[in-house]
Amino acid sequence: MNFNDSQIMAISHKEGPCLVVAGPGSGKTAVITNRINELINSGIPGREILVITFTKAAAIEMKERFNRLSGNNQVTFGTFHSLFWGILQRELGYKSKDIVMGSARMQILIEAIRMVGLDATDLSVVNSISNDVTTFRNKGENSFSFIPEAIDREDFFKVYSNFKKLKQKYRVVDFDDMLSIAYELFINRPSVLDKWKNRYSYFLVDEMQDMNNLQFDLIKMLSGKTNNIFCVGDDDQSIYGFRGANPKIMTDFINNYDNCKRIILNYNYRNPSNVVRAALALIDKNSIRFKKDIIPTNKEGTVNIAETVDEVGEADYIYGMIKSRIAQGIPLDEIAVLYRNHSDAKYLINRLMTEGVPIYLKEATTNFYSHFIIEDIEAYFQIAIGNSTRSRLLRIINRPNRFLHRASVEKGSRVEDILYFYKDNYSAYQRALALNSDILLISRMSPYAAINYIRNVMGYDSFLKEEAIRCGTSFDEYTDVLAFLLEIVKDCKNIKQAIDKLNVLRYKVDYENKNKQVDKSGKVGLYTLHSSKGLEFDTVFILGANEGVIPNNRADTDEAIEGERRLFYVGVTRTKTSLFITYTNKKNREKSRFLSEMTIDYSSTSSSKISSNLLDTASYSSSERMFSRDGAPVSSSKYL
Repeated sequence: MNFNDSQIMAISHKEGPCLVVAGPGSGKTAVITNRINELINSGIPGREILVITFTKAAAIEMKERFNRLSGNNQVTFGTFHSLFWGILQRELGYKSKDIVMGSARMQILIEAIRMVGLDATDLSVVNSISNDVTTFRNKGENSFSFIPEAIDREDFFKVYSNFKKLKQKYRVVDFDDMLSIAYELFINRPSVLDKWKNRYSYFLVDEMQDMNNLQFDLIKMLSGKTNNIFCVGDDDQSIYGFRGANPKIMTDFINNYDNCKRIILNYNYRNPSNVVRAALALIDKNSIRFKKDIIPTNKEGTVNIAETVDEVGEADYIYGMIKSRIAQGIPLDEIAVLYRNHSDAKYLINRLMTEGVPIYLKEATTNFYSHFIIEDIEAYFQIAIGNSTRSRLLRIINRPNRFLHRASVEKGSRVEDILYFYKDNYSAYQRALALNSDILLISRMSPYAAINYIRNVMGYDSFLKEEAIRCGTSFDEYTDVLAFLLEIVKDCKNIKQAIDKLNVLRYKVDYENKNKQVDKSGKVGLYTLHSSKGLEFDTVFILGANEGVIPNNRADTDEAIEGERRLFYVGVTRTKTSLFITYTNKKNREKSRFLSEMTIDYSSTSSSKISSNLLDTASYSSSERMFSRDGAPVSSSKYL
């Protein structure tokens, strides 16, 4: 394999601290594995070399690539958590059964929340508190500067204190504890630290931009004897701030070591040259970063930006372009769709599944078809076609509120049983009779008409407005779910057909969620921007490039905007050939500021195809057009 000058400089580095700034597609993994091999060839025993990365999958891949290069199997590859958990097992006698995670950890946290007198029934709030706990731990537990997002500071620290005490009571630790306990161990027992400082002589850290303060402190302590610490990363791809990752660690690294060498891998071997230029123009707007002059090595590719009238048109456009790419011979698993949040992709996921396009979900996604609003409407539908059950009746009798008591269905499962229960209560009987009449009416309607009747005549929208106020949620979020449901059932001729379609789609998402680790070959990949990091594809679609989505509407500081910009930069640099970005003008939404910051060169002579009606094509280099729901352009081509 041929290496460029900066790669050779990194591979041949031996003693002392070294920071390698590696941009997208710069061959950093090859540099790391070849440097390990170079160290061994120079006489360094493999057992003295420690390689740390951030995920188990990355560690396995790194080890496999190294094994193909060298026959030495004594090098240690692992994650921060696996390394320090191993130390805790050896030094403090911890066992695997002591680890609490997932739902078990969440139950302890819920108990801690309730001890403070807070409501723990809203899982979104519980999850936010959980994220705050992790961020606080990973930033080094500095209570003076930490601002929780989920609840106020006083309540947070009460919850946090209770959480620690409960884990001690139950004699369990979570993943966050592994690092903090190791840190305390090294501080309180210097002999243990000395023992492990003598265990390894050379330290290689991959994806340094994902490191948090606690991890950096630990690796500095562990490598303190030799200072042979070789860190590789890209501050421009630091996107895990919500986990405590601190991109400033990279920029401050050279200040921690007086004799630190800095090497920039400045050749991009992945992206088309026009994508490299656009991405650099974007990320250069960030102020806290290493300036990099990245040199593209590939020819220009396709960069298309499309404005659509709404999410349905966006899904239609992307589906049409995916069909076009498949027709050109692009394998399905070389096509990826990226998005900010899972909810942003629900229309596209629905379209792809409806059309029978195989999909791969990198992460478990919320099953949009199981949203409480959709399950409410389905309960009405099931009752209307004679599939009434007690649970379905209980679900809808007071949505909207009819002031009917749960006891009215204790001994029955039909609306008739409610009527019988209230036979001696005139006003309640009339309300139950109205429900019975409404059920009879919607049983004769199309699903589309039935939903609108439930919303506007039966008063379900009024119920949702009250629910939105109660939950502190925007009513628009609920109407968006109803609009999504109407899109699903618009072609269904009767209610049974709509129920069957919903169940099939719900099952498909559940199946993909449960089998997300299976082979992804022959499937279009669906990834959040976060989960796409480290991957590459021939063709990449980024949907929802709107203000309020990317950047997120919660990004209200310069630092937060820079984090969002890095996230978009990661998405843009996943492509090897073609990049398609879409945004909607629904409700006069503004396109993302990041699109203008990319300063795409529209004078390029490279050819890209934009479908005008998803059958005929017109040739452009890079362009921005507006598409309607059927995929046809509704405005003339316009430029950023």
